[in-house]
Formats: sequence, C-alpha cells, structure tokens
Amino acid sequence: MSVVHSLIRRVVAPLSGRTSASSGLYVPSTYQYDYALGGVPFMSGASDSRPDTEGPVPQRKDQFDNYKDPGEYSLNQWWLRSQNSFVGGAGVVYQDPDTQGNSLNIRYASSIGVDPFSDADILSLLHRVVDNSITDADAVNSDPFSTGYSGASGNDLWFAKGRTITSYSVSGNSLVTRGDAVIPAGTGQITKGMPVVDKTSDFTAAPAAYVFYADFGGASTNGIYKIVEGTPPVATRIYVMPDTIDYDGCLTKAKGLLAYGRANKLYMLDPYAAVDTALPTENAQVPADQFIVDVTDGPDGVYVASNSGTQGYIYKSTFDSAGIVNGLSLIAVMPNGERINNIAGYVGTYIVITTETGIRTGLFNGGGITYSPPIITTGDAPTPGGGFGRIAFWKDNAYVAVKTRPQHDGSYGLMAVNLSTVNNDNNTGGQFNAYSTWTYLPGNTNSIKDVTVLTDGRTVQVTRQTSSISHVMVEHNTELLESGYLITGRCRFNTVEPKLFKYFSVRTPTPLDGELAIDMVDDHGNTLHYITYGPTLDPGTDDVSTPIPTGPHIYMSLKFTLYRNASDLTIGGELDSWQIKALPGTLKQREIIRNFLCFNNEKDRTGNLVRGDTQALDKLTAIRQMCQRGDTVTLQDLAQNISDQVIIDDYQFTMPTTPGPNSENYGGYLTVKLRTVADSVPPISVSGDIEVE
Repeated sequence: MSVVHSLIRRVVAPLSGRTSASSGLYVPSTYQYDYALGGVPFMSGASDSRPDTEGPVPQRKDQFDNYKDPGEYSLNQWWLRSQNSFVGGAGVVYQDPDTQGNSLNIRYASSIGVDPFSDADILSLLHRVVDNSITDADAVNSDPFSTGYSGASGNDLWFAKGRTITSYSVSGNSLVTRGDAVIPAGTGQITKGMPVVDKTSDFTAAPAAYVFYADFGGASTNGIYKIVEGTPPVATRIYVMPDTIDYDGCLTKAKGLLAYGRANKLYMLDPYAAVDTALPTENAQVPADQFIVDVTDGPDGVYVASNSGTQGYIYKSTFDSAGIVNGLSLIAVMPNGERINNIAGYVGTYIVITTETGIRTGLFNGGGITYSPPIITTGDAPTPGGGFGRIAFWKDNAYVAVKTRPQHDGSYGLMAVNLSTVNNDNNTGGQFNAYSTWTYLPGNTNSIKDVTVLTDGRTVQVTRQTSSISHVMVEHNTELLESGYLITGRCRFNTVEPKLFKYFSVRTPTPLDGELAIDMVDDHGNTLHYITYGPTLDPGTDDVSTPIPTGPHIYMSLKFTLYRNASDLTIGGELDSWQIKALPGTLKQREIIRNFLCFNNEKDRTGNLVRGDTQALDKLTAIRQMCQRGDTVTLQDLAQNISDQVIIDDYQFTMPTTPGPNSENYGGYLTVKLRTVADSVPPISVSGDIEVE
C-alpha cells in the first residue's frame, strides 16, 4: 500500500467518540498501535517520569454514623450488625435497624420456647408445662374453659366441661380436685360463655363462678347458673332462659355486673339475683344482622364486640341518669373479612382484640379506641371460630390462645403480646406492640380453647384432646423447657450487594448454666452449625471466624438454641448479645492510569509514521467528550489482545512545546485516569489483525 502525501488527507481513524456503551471497538489495520480507548487508537506514552499504574479502587465509604446503635457501619472497613436486646419481639424479615422505627435493633425473625421480655438484657428459656388430663364423658361437644382466682390455696381455678363445673387447686404443678358442681340433667352443655369469678365486697364469702348452660332440647334446665365454692360446689340457676336458645353469645363481667350477650342483645344482669329470676328486657342491642361475641370493661364504659357475616364491630355503652347501660354507639369497624373472636381491656389503658385472622392491640382514647395494624396473622383465609381466641393478662404481657394454624413449629400454644414495648415500622409507618410465641406443650396438635393466669403469674392452657378427654397444661413453677431457639432477621446491611461474612462473636452470662448452640443460615436456606458454648466452653470476647468462608452471600441469619442444664432443670443457657462482621463481597474495581502519545506526527510500534494535520486535536476532543458523558467505554490493550469496560474519571493533556506556525508539531502527552466497571466478567478478547482501508 502506497502512502500519498498531500496537504489534505483523511483522518487516520474515525474520532467521533462512541454512540453507546457497547460500540467504539477499534479494529486493527495497517498501523500497529498499543491501545485503543472508545475506538480511538493510541501509542503508549509511558516513561520513567510518566509511568502507567494499576490498582484496586478503595471500597471504604466515608459516612457519618448517627444511628442509636453506634458502629453498625464503617469501623476499619468492616460492616457490622449487632444486637443486645430482644424486647421488640418477633416479626422482622431483615435485621436492619433503620426499618425498625427508632433505629433500635431489638427485634428478630422468630423464636420458640424463649423469653425475650422478662429481662431486657438477657434471652432465656421459658418454663415447661405440665400436662394434666381430665376425663369426663360430659366433655362431648363442649369447648372447655377455665378461670383462675385467689382461693384458699392462692392458686385455684374453675374448669367447665359438658354440664359439669369442677373446682381445682394447683398443688405444685398438678391439679387437685376440690369438687364438682353438676347442672341438672339435660341434653345440652355449658356453652363457650366465659366464666366469671365473684366475691362479696368484704371478701369473706367463697368465690363464685357464673356459667351459661344451654339445653338445646328446649328443656327447663337452660339458664345462667351461679356456682359457689364449697365441698362440693353448688350450682344454682339465677336466670331462666326462654326455650329458644341463641347460644352464640357470651357471658362475662363488666362494671360489677354480668354482661350477657344473646344474639344481638346485651343484658347487664345482677350477679346476686334470686333463684330462677326471669330474664329482663335487654339494656341495649346491636343491629339485627349482627351477634354479640364478647364484652369488656373500659375506663369510661362497657365495650361490646359483635360480628356480621363478613366483619367485626366494637361498640361503647351509653348510660342513663342512674348510670345504667341503656344504649350502644359504634366506635370501631374491622376491615371487611375480619371478624372478632374476643376483646379484653386492661388497666383502663389497653385493649387487645383477637380475630379470625390475627391479633390487634389498641388504646382507649377517651371517646373510644384506636387500634393497631395486625401484629401477627395466621396467613389463612378467615375461618369461623379460627384464628386467635381468649386473652389473659399478667404484668406487661397479654397471653393469647391460638385457635387454628399452629404457631409453635407445628404445635399449638400461647402467644405473648408485650404491652410495654411499641414498635414503629419505618416502611409502613405503623405502630404495634411486640409479640412472641410463648409457653407450649411440644407436640400438642390441639388448639387452645382458653387461657388463664394463676395468682403467681403462671399460665394455664386448656385444650380438648378428644370427645371425652381435655388437657389443662399448667406452667411449671421452676423447671425450664428442654430447649428453645431464636432466629434473627436476615443480615443484609440494607443492600443486596454480596458480602463476605468473616467473623462472629457472642456475649453471655459467665459461666453459662447450660449450652448455647449457634447455627448460621445462608441465603439459600442452608443451615450450618457453627459452635456450641457451655459451662466448660466460654465464648469470651474475641471474634471467631465464621464457618462459611466459601464466597459471597446476599444475607445471613443466625440461629441461637438454648439448652437447659443436664442435671439442674431450673437453669439453662442464656444469650446477652451477638455481633457479626462482613466485608463487601463484590469484585473490586481497578483504577488504571495510562499515558498516551497525542501528536500530529507519531510512529507506531513497527516504526511507520502516522501523520494527520488535526490528528492530536481530534483524539483529544474524543477523549474529552467520553469523559464528559460519563458512560462506559472499552479500553483495548492491542498488544495483549484483551479489553476492559471502563469509565474515564479524569484526563490531563500536557503540551511540552509550542506548536509551530502551521501546527505541524501540535500535540503532547495525554494521561487518562480510568476505573473498571465489569470485572465480574472475563476480559473481552479481540482476535487477529484485520486489514481495512
């Protein structure tokens, strides 16, 4: 090929920059260049005074750590996640403090058999329960229920089944029968109405329970009965019911009276009424297409829950001049598809609402109530009589019976709602109380019919095992569950970038009274046992490398399993806090500095002269445009036949001499600072030298 010299010649290579990130590849031709950038060919200008360099881009991100959990971010480049309290309860997916409201990392994903509420600084095992079976043919088609009261022993309860009311005392962890009271023979049963404990004002009389007995055969035995403690207890009917029985009602106590819901009518009855008193006119009623399911006391009135065929409602009582309930006003409506099972007020401040799909908490606000979003749901479609049921209180906790869909790894038990801890969800803006699973009987496949609390704070759960056997499960006064666990949310550090989880540490009381096993759960659901600490192996304060060094993961969860002591069943493993350390797991970018010749007259690698009147200016203009656009371009190492996708972060053009009159020696040295953007893929190869005009 001959070279024609003239005053006018075409540009050696098209220098129009590139039109897209994928375009701009230089195809080698006659001249042998060292590099091409965005399709523009260059000869290397590296020298001792202008060396080419390459190295990793620093990944540390400078930022101000203003979270209430300090150090959750950059400390010597580590990404940290730690937790030293679990009082926020269960329910988080990601262990990101800034989504938990006040930037407090106090929640976790789920737990079984552990107590996060009693001690704000320590996670410990719950007490086991003792299963007391009760056999009685009268339990057929009966929903058993109970209520605790302060009797002669201080820990007494009533238990209703069929048409029998039994009084028990709790001796240690077992039930001791105090006597039975039997409703006169009929074809019915004691309904799901709630028993009520009552004493005279001076507390000298024996306590009494009140139950509603429905004889579906229309016999003369139906009515409200008062059962007075004694040996044996005595059942006396104080209110007579009509032959037509509306048994989807309730019986409880409010404002010192018996609150009886019958279909859509509310009766406020005298607990000291004479034998066989006729049922008076109702005090109030809800709309005819609704039926009353529960009643509770509030600070300023009686609160009534009712359901229609599709949703639940809550009403507040109005009073006449004598202070007697004489009407109801609607104050709250549940979403369509959510019907109420039970409501319960507490200390004139809180109200807990259980429904066929979930649990809500609320506050009395002077004119009614404000209630929270569901703090937990079954995940199922609404089922009549399903969801969550009866409610009992002790100190800051509300204990809720699980009716359908077991929440304890396939077993039924109680849920605990901590009323003293309010979580704020920054994603939804919602506020709700902390919750956790609570004491249960491992392997129990029967829904919880009722719950009560003894005077020493121990819970009692009631189930029906078969048509003739019921179970009363009493929380043990000293012994712990054999084991329990807590799973954290997914530690992802608010990003889906891969991470390298490297170190882990825990803090526990010293020495441990039982074992603490630690597992790691990766982003594929694989569980890998990490280590087990115990009385002979203290975790200390040092970091230990994690058992999953096999590459980056999007997130990691931790599972802590507590075990009770092998010989002393009253003590066990405990957890104070944990911390995990990770590094960014993305492939590091490279920072590349290349020096190019940028003259009108140059020689290629083989000594051929490459000339162009505007060659240097065209190349400089092209690089300037690429840098200003900020898009990716291709850096080709033509000698090594490899390419990288890069961004031009900076460039500097240095002209060592003044151009001549006709700019025949215009040019200089071009230093370009580049950053790779595609190091996760193999280098792009450009094969062969193709001769083109």
